[in-house]
Amino acid sequence: MLKKIFKIIKIIFLVLLLILMLLIMAWQIDRNFYHPYLPDLETQIHKDVTTTKIAIPKDEQSCLAQNGTWKKMGIRPVASCNLPTQDGGKSCTSSDNCEGVCLADLTNEELREGMKGRLFKTDGQCSDWLIVLGCKAYVYKGWAQVVCSD
Repeated sequence: MLKKIFKIIKIIFLVLLLILMLLIMAWQIDRNFYHPYLPDLETQIHKDVTTTKIAIPKDEQSCLAQNGTWKKMGIRPVASCNLPTQDGGKSCTSSDNCEGVCLADLTNEELREGMKGRLFKTDGQCSDWLIVLGCKAYVYKGWAQVVCSD
């Protein structure tokens, strides 16, 4: 009788251990492929959205001389310059690979999910312009996050 009880306890223990191992594996798969932990992602995306790597002219004449466009952009009250990039459309995994920023081409449904905080494992393409406005999916280390900027 005592042997049967120990055998049942041993089976229960092994089943619980197996369940624990499966839960840990599922958690690892979720963390690595669906919800990665990227501690500097928010900082890097903010830097990509707000920083330009090339000096942008402050006056219309200099802007037009560099094939830029001079107009009021976004919510800014005055006109400013936006310059085309030389590598627009090139494949990228981070904005470090581009003159401008690295943008992912997401569907409307993915953009909506991204605005709720979802990340997407994807590569992107370098932007055609240095300054990019609106809700876009910025790529950092192969992960896209939607950020809206004006």
